[in-house]
Amino acid sequence: MSEGSQQRNGTDFPRHILFVTAIVSLPLLFGPLFEWVHGITPLLVFYFLHRYGKNVGRKYIIFGWLLAGLTALAVQQTGQLIFSLTLVPAGFVLADSVERKESLNMSGLKTVLAIATSWFAVSSLLAIGLTQHPYGLLLASLAQGMDEAMAYYKANASLPADTLYLLEMTFQQMQLWIPKIMPAILSCIILMIVWFTMVFGNKLLQMKGGGSPWPEYKLWKLPDRLVWLVIISGTLIVLPVEPGKTIGLNILIVTGLLYSFQGIAVMLFYFYKWSVPVFLRTLIYVILFFQSFGAIFLALLGIADIWFDIRRLQNSENETDT
Repeated sequence: MSEGSQQRNGTDFPRHILFVTAIVSLPLLFGPLFEWVHGITPLLVFYFLHRYGKNVGRKYIIFGWLLAGLTALAVQQTGQLIFSLTLVPAGFVLADSVERKESLNMSGLKTVLAIATSWFAVSSLLAIGLTQHPYGLLLASLAQGMDEAMAYYKANASLPADTLYLLEMTFQQMQLWIPKIMPAILSCIILMIVWFTMVFGNKLLQMKGGGSPWPEYKLWKLPDRLVWLVIISGTLIVLPVEPGKTIGLNILIVTGLLYSFQGIAVMLFYFYKWSVPVFLRTLIYVILFFQSFGAIFLALLGIADIWFDIRRLQNSENETDT
């Protein structure tokens, strides 16, 4: 729907602005309980820009964040506001990519780069006034948290000696490996934010009657050549050379998450095809997402779809072309 149409239909500016302010202010007012709300920032921005047009949607976003800024100053939570602002460019990039009619994968890639660039730029600016880069501070705070947790367990006289030893070994391994795989952890956080934004943004726009910019998620597929990253990462891990092993492990974690996304798409495809009841779908989701083998199963399912075309999407495309 065009901007003019929205205005002729009597768009409620105060209501939409206050909605944006309320969403942005939740983590500022309620702290850790609502910190996950930061992750929907790109979705919020993308939805308003795509649904109401750039000019009108931009006004909602700007005025909404200005009011949220006053809230942040009042409760002294400017750090939280700055973090949410680092995710705003991703919504603009995604909306622009849709306007240019770019492919789903290209849109996702540009949005990932937007968040990564924004985080790097802001952290570099913040580092000017700090004795240590925010990335180093993050690693130091995690290490300190694990040390404090270990000290707490050691002070607990009721813990058996073997349990205490197991916990100590676990924390030592975490302190060893978390700094090595932190690039992959941050990359996966970005990928999950972008995945959530695109999947739910597509569905939300479809539900609101404005049309969805991309095909349904159940039909989504990664580029075939991406499987070479899995092969390369596996080779680097096998070779007893550093930093090759660490680089390979980071690549494997990131690509594993990407193929997990495709595995979810394969599951959705057959859930709809076989008309699986909602209750059973929910049960399967819970089992996969909260079990250690769930992500591995989904990643293997995604890779299998690349090699064997489980959904027979290539046959469908060939039939359409003919």
